[in-house]
Amino acid sequence: MKNGSNRGLLRVLGLRDSMALSIGIVIGVGIFRVPSEVAQYLPSAELIMLAWFIGGIISLMGCGCYGELSSLFPWSGGEYVYIRESYSPFTGFLYGWANITVVRPGIAAAIAFIFSEYLASLLSVDVRFVRPVAVGTILLLSFINMLGLKKGKKLQNISVVAKVAILGLLIVLGIFSGKGDLSNFAPRPLPETANLFTLMGLALVPILWTYGGWNETTFVGDETLDASRTMPRAMIRSVFVITVLYLLMNMVYIYLLPANELAGADLVISDVMRTLFGPWARKSAEALVIISALSVLNGTIMTSSRLTYAVGLDTPAFGGLGHVHRTYGTPAVSLGANALLSGVFIILGTFEMLIFFTGILFWLFMGMIALGVIILRIKRPGEIRTYRVRGYPFTPIIFAIVSFALAADILIFYPRQSVIGILIMLTGAPVYWFVKRLGRISLP
Repeated sequence: MKNGSNRGLLRVLGLRDSMALSIGIVIGVGIFRVPSEVAQYLPSAELIMLAWFIGGIISLMGCGCYGELSSLFPWSGGEYVYIRESYSPFTGFLYGWANITVVRPGIAAAIAFIFSEYLASLLSVDVRFVRPVAVGTILLLSFINMLGLKKGKKLQNISVVAKVAILGLLIVLGIFSGKGDLSNFAPRPLPETANLFTLMGLALVPILWTYGGWNETTFVGDETLDASRTMPRAMIRSVFVITVLYLLMNMVYIYLLPANELAGADLVISDVMRTLFGPWARKSAEALVIISALSVLNGTIMTSSRLTYAVGLDTPAFGGLGHVHRTYGTPAVSLGANALLSGVFIILGTFEMLIFFTGILFWLFMGMIALGVIILRIKRPGEIRTYRVRGYPFTPIIFAIVSFALAADILIFYPRQSVIGILIMLTGAPVYWFVKRLGRISLP
């Protein structure tokens, strides 16, 4: 893995494919739910729009940091490789252990459950079928991805084009429907006791969660054409497109819904659909969530297996997770292992808790990766970087501060879950030392 060889993986992902992967994972259910939560903190239209714009700028800063690292290490594994090379093999192993055992399978399980739940509602199927359908969906998508990345990327591209086209149509219909009220954009003063800085910070927590996933293309570096140049461009362009879509979607929400209705809407898209389409609102919203969740789940399965594969290359003790199928050129064992774990989480019904347990790890490692840009500039000053982050060193420092602040925020508001998440990660320490003593790890 150190030499960056793809070990039999096939390079088939171009710039558009990488963008589809990022956009498909980022634009999930969040944009249909989170705007109501943001409106609870920020009652003014201009502040809401500003918050979503800031979220896009912060995400672009992250893209810059990841872009430099991906140009330096255009390999499969993404964040795992960056942490391993910036800090130590042990730190990288802890990251990989937490992600392949809990974080990634848990996220896939949660997305599959959302997909299955909305599908059952759309088709008016008994709720007893939700869990079996969720497990079956993960197994089916994993099998499709085992048959070759070309099949997986085709499914991803189709679902993303459909999703973006539907959102674009919804934006146009919403803006030109004449069913809204421009007075909803009128400035509204904050309560006298409110602190703008605090409220903006609270609003950015769910907003940045909604932007999350732009970094997923870095996990498939060994299968990306001209990866050191393609991955930075794909991330930056994807976030630009996503930011524009998010701003336009929020404009539609604000135009169609008064501030008090927006703040109280659990699933904003349902209220918008009801305003535009009347009695078909619920089914239309459910169909949109299903299409969105499908592309998120397929992309997550695709990228998560490459992380598991990268850890498996460095750790032969993990039973062939670094194996590549001779015929299809895919990490079939890793795909199967991830699908199995996700299925277990769905059956046990603990996926929602797992997301809370690992939220602190997500932002903690993101902050570390941003600082890794500075560390590697010092450790490896002479190595070729086809992309360098703009505004160095301020950009990685600012992004790291934001990431650590969000991790601290999660620790403060969810202390028990955060401690459990950290403990889950630390269980990898004895595993690392055990396999190292056995000589079954290829890292120092």
